[in-house]
Amino acid sequence: IDPQPFPGWMSEADLSVYVDAFLAGGFRGPLNRYRAQTIDFADLAELSGRSIAQPSAFIAGELDPVRAFIPGADLYAAPGIGCTDFRGSTIISEIGHWVQQEAPSKTNEALEAFVQGL
Repeated sequence: IDPQPFPGWMSEADLSVYVDAFLAGGFRGPLNRYRAQTIDFADLAELSGRSIAQPSAFIAGELDPVRAFIPGADLYAAPGIGCTDFRGSTIISEIGHWVQQEAPSKTNEALEAFVQGL
């Protein structure tokens, strides 16, 4: 889809940054990261069972496709499960995966609320 006009969260200048990066380096690097996920189980084995100890929060978009990667399961249901000092979560309505680009003001508001609670 070639949206005209561009959505408010991305300008033609923003898009050109991505175009230039992919023209310079191609898609292989970014795609290979997803292809290598199974390697993480071996490479990161020492992290198994450990928790995130620093204060943490979860900010995400209601329409993020990651949320439904596993049919019948909401992957946002327990965002603090691996954290020992979880401060809460904010799900921004009508926003997808890139919350900081699609809703920068709402993302910053959520961050400010968490930071004030520290």
